[in-house]
Amino acid sequence: MREVYLDYAATTPLRKEVKEEMEKYFSEIFANPVSLHSFGQKALKAVDESREKIKEILKAESYREIIFTASSTEANNYSLKGLIFYFYFKKGYKKSHIITSSIEHPSILDTLADLEDLEIIEVTYLKPKEDGLIEAEEVISQIKENTILVTLHYINSELGNREPVEKIGELLKKINKERKEKVFYHLDAAQAGLTENLNVQDLKCDLMTLSSHKIYGPKGIACIYIKSGTPLLRLISGSGHEFDLRGGTEAVPLIVGFAKAMELAFNEREKNVKHFKEIRDYFLQRLKEENVSFEVNTNLEHSSPKILNLYFPQKLSQEIFLYLDFNKIYVSPGTACKSRSPEPSYMVAEVFRSKERAKRSLRFSFGLETTKEDIDYVVYVLKNFLI
Repeated sequence: MREVYLDYAATTPLRKEVKEEMEKYFSEIFANPVSLHSFGQKALKAVDESREKIKEILKAESYREIIFTASSTEANNYSLKGLIFYFYFKKGYKKSHIITSSIEHPSILDTLADLEDLEIIEVTYLKPKEDGLIEAEEVISQIKENTILVTLHYINSELGNREPVEKIGELLKKINKERKEKVFYHLDAAQAGLTENLNVQDLKCDLMTLSSHKIYGPKGIACIYIKSGTPLLRLISGSGHEFDLRGGTEAVPLIVGFAKAMELAFNEREKNVKHFKEIRDYFLQRLKEENVSFEVNTNLEHSSPKILNLYFPQKLSQEIFLYLDFNKIYVSPGTACKSRSPEPSYMVAEVFRSKERAKRSLRFSFGLETTKEDIDYVVYVLKNFLI
């Protein structure tokens, strides 16, 4: 029986080139990078070079704007809490206003919910339009005198939809020229690394979250781009690591692997986009040829081609999921962080205003290894179950 993994939005395998780059930092150059001796400085050099590599890919102004974290969830928490706590504790803003959407990743929505419970902030949750996207002008229309932050995803983790992030950045830049207190702009780009432009000058963001294990790098490492001058309170104290923003010994092998994965993704972005689009379009074509009844939840014109969300009216998503799993086809009813929840995808439900549609939808996410033969097998299995 063929085995097909189509859950690459949840995680990716470690690329051979990345593993090779990391290996010597586990057992050969294993020193603590903050140790003052020359052995420690070899490890520090690897961290500095990795930070510089990511800085160049992002077109950041300084390598000090790249702060490593243990996950993109932590990076999102740090971005939001660090900024909000600064305004609450340092500036005395007792209830700052945040703008986000109702289809963000749980690490955004749960963080904001926690802070709302503490009555530190008030939040505007924008609903997606019928096309599945957040409207740039609506974001701007919700800005109030006490607004300090707009936080949005770049690529939606379940639908794959690509938000108009550049336009929002441009509009915020204009608005900020007229304001006394700046509205900061955070992008959750955890799903964007393989297919999207990460140039922060183009995006005009102040904070951006990036993930390693979504781009064929190691798990346990991520980073935040923090534009110089963006005020954050540190959440993890101790020993001045990460330019005094995050205490804890740097995970040198993981940092090196992350930077290598970023380099490969940057150099191969056009090839990646072409591959994912060919696979996605072939999948849709084969489903139609085999007369499988389905509808597309993803906005195909404005999305990353590596993610495709489909609605199957005949069966519940859990039924299809279990049947595919029995046939060694691995997909997801929703984002990995909520996969154990019995609830249907809240993102699909929000876009289509229908929990029933969400109960019959699945996410297929493609990898660099995905072949047309893989897709043929998936369509064959789906046809046998659905027709």
